[in-house]
Amino acid sequence: MAESSEAGLQGQALIDDKAPVVQLVEARLLSWVAALAAFAALSCWLIDGSASLNSPWEDIGAPAMGVMYALTSVVLRWRPQWLNHIVGIALGSTGVYFLGCVHFGALNTTPVGLYSLTSNAQFMPLVYVGAFVAMRKGAAMLSWLQYGGLVVLYVHNYGPWALQPTTPFGIINGHACFVLLVTHPCYIVALHYITALKGRLRQAELESHRSKERFLAMLSHEIRTPLQAMLGSIDLLSLKVHTPVERRAIDRIRVASSQLETHLRDVTEFTRLENPDWPLPLNDVDVTQVVVDACEGFAPQANARGLTLHCEISDIDRVTLSHARTNGTRVQQIAANLLSNAVKYTLSGSITVSLQVPQEAPEMMRLKVRDTGIGIPPEAIRKVFEPYVRIEDGRTSQMEGTGLGLAVVHRLVEKLGGQIHLYSQPDEGTCFTVDLPRLARQ
Repeated sequence: MAESSEAGLQGQALIDDKAPVVQLVEARLLSWVAALAAFAALSCWLIDGSASLNSPWEDIGAPAMGVMYALTSVVLRWRPQWLNHIVGIALGSTGVYFLGCVHFGALNTTPVGLYSLTSNAQFMPLVYVGAFVAMRKGAAMLSWLQYGGLVVLYVHNYGPWALQPTTPFGIINGHACFVLLVTHPCYIVALHYITALKGRLRQAELESHRSKERFLAMLSHEIRTPLQAMLGSIDLLSLKVHTPVERRAIDRIRVASSQLETHLRDVTEFTRLENPDWPLPLNDVDVTQVVVDACEGFAPQANARGLTLHCEISDIDRVTLSHARTNGTRVQQIAANLLSNAVKYTLSGSITVSLQVPQEAPEMMRLKVRDTGIGIPPEAIRKVFEPYVRIEDGRTSQMEGTGLGLAVVHRLVEKLGGQIHLYSQPDEGTCFTVDLPRLARQ
């Protein structure tokens, strides 16, 4: 039991350390859940009220719950970093409302009281589920507090000193409350066990990633050391060569060494991104300068291949995106990988990079990289973001690369809380569209 509790604490600690981007995504999802709960509460109140099935408590409490859920939905979008406190207040208020429904339903020894008791009792476990799923800490305490309130109500209404119900519906209400008293601990214990098990599994997953990273770090060190010695020796040998044949041999060795170093860096980077615990801090970034720098870095390669590279950013977007909340290093990596892919697979024509704030989503920023390259066959589009996948084409059979560039882009976009879309036609070019949040709040 101690081991299970320790695993649960470890899992809770891991949840506490979630990246701001992950927290923002969770807050948005829970915001939609709260909006749906508001609709459900108000709908049930109106429907039951039209049939005179609401108790006085429900006539006041149900619309209040609907308003509270609606406010919860708004606040979660406004202040996602308050997620734990907001959800705790919402679920605590819901628990009090359900306890009131049980109390007044038990006192009403009529079919209306029985309906009120049983219809609300079936939703009470949702408080436990919501607490263990959404809250980072305090879920068990909140759940047991609600159950404690249920015990108090049962003892108050059906204890030895209470007036025993004599009507048929009063007896049924008493049995219904007793069933709640017996079954609810099962929900709480089961959810607590699942949370502890999830924590242990996550801990094992993280340890597996750490072991893989340690192995790759050691392997990288062991390979880079002789590789640097090789590159140094190549530079020395290049000073001694005299014939074109010798010069071509030295150049081939240098290119092969550079390719090996690039492959090693790609594999290490991709493995690091597989770790769900890998930190991705956010800070204020001038995204326009990041994208411009990436374009300027690839301009010589594009010019050497006879390609035209355009960078399109409007003056309004330059001002708006000069202070975005994101990770500048990773945005630069996304832009560089997409540009590298475009240069590699564009044999003639142009490459256009654009950065803008989409009108339909002003809290986002949109990066587009369009080229007039060879394009991607329809059957291969869904595979291009998989690791170690390269487009097979006779015109690009000599292209360098490990097939990890787009896989790294896909992982980075996910970790930044964005989305990536791809449109391509064979021999007509490719367009990558990346939407990233730019207004992550602190």
